[in-house]
Amino acid sequence: MADAAPAPPPRQKMSLVTIVSLVAVFYIMFNADARNLLGKYTGYVLDPLMGFGDRYPVLTILLSGALIVVGTTIQRHFMTDWLEMAKMQSYMRHFQKELMAARKENNTYKIKILTEKQPDVMARQQRMQAAQFKQMPLTMLISIPVFAWLTTYLQRLDYTYFAEPWNPTVTMHGSEGIFWGSSVFPHWVLLSMALTVPFGFLVQRIMKYVAWRERWQKRHPEVHEG
Repeated sequence: MADAAPAPPPRQKMSLVTIVSLVAVFYIMFNADARNLLGKYTGYVLDPLMGFGDRYPVLTILLSGALIVVGTTIQRHFMTDWLEMAKMQSYMRHFQKELMAARKENNTYKIKILTEKQPDVMARQQRMQAAQFKQMPLTMLISIPVFAWLTTYLQRLDYTYFAEPWNPTVTMHGSEGIFWGSSVFPHWVLLSMALTVPFGFLVQRIMKYVAWRERWQKRHPEVHEG
């Protein structure tokens, strides 16, 4: 009698809050009136802080991107169990390595054992992904208002160009490829990403270093006495 196929891992369901948040996000993204209204009210706070009287749009884009990066990074840092994530990633790498080695060696017994464990492995991976996905509403709560404000901010500028080494007049609202072809996002979004992604990586690394350093000191206080 053939062995029964392993049961598929249970599917993770999205919470009502996540579903409502995603619907609201897509509505704001694709509805100009809603986006402009949100940008208008967000501007009451951000215009005095980083609007600079519409004189330095690149600096405004940089600071607004930094605001999004810092806010979402702090939120994600304190809502993520980095130790559990590291354990899970290490476990997955080891599992895949063992499974590939068993298949290469044609070790049918080991393949059977690992295949039987696979649904549990996938379920654990899905739980980790679901925990990350649940953070999306809070992330959107920070990023969407700022992007909505940037949209209204850039619409009112008299001069909407910035310079690059290979092109002195790149329009912020255009979407033709800066290097080749065409891009999905307008140039001001690409500019924001280019300026803030390295900064976000640096902030995340610093926060992880501080968190692990504090955890190490609590676990080995004798090392830091005196």
